[in-house]
Amino acid sequence: MTSPSPVPTISIKIGETPHEVTMYFGRLNELAEVVGSFERLPEVDFHAPTRQAVMDMCLAPRDERGRLVEGETVNLHQITVEDGEAVLDFVKEHLSDFFLGRLEKHLLGLQENGERLKGVGSSLNGLAGSASETR
Repeated sequence: MTSPSPVPTISIKIGETPHEVTMYFGRLNELAEVVGSFERLPEVDFHAPTRQAVMDMCLAPRDERGRLVEGETVNLHQITVEDGEAVLDFVKEHLSDFFLGRLEKHLLGLQENGERLKGVGSSLNGLAGSASETR
């Protein structure tokens, strides 16, 4: 059973200006690199440098190619607590969906290739006695 995908876009305000955050693969990939793994998702909430990096990746201005505009940042003091938390939750939902989805696909691939993997394993076991000794 698959769960529904997270919403692709959220709307917040920076000061009085409406701002949309859309999750694209490039942004998701950057966020996954910072967080690292599913087990480290709580760092988005509880590790200040990770939280800051997440907010910068989601809110800092980008050029037409999606690259961060150097020297331009968002003043987090212009964002309400509710909107800041909404961005963090949005990111965690997408990262959770991404990490778990990739793991599910990896495990499915292992299951589908189970017999092939057994064959490779048995071939490797047979080579153990003929391996030369290293000194």
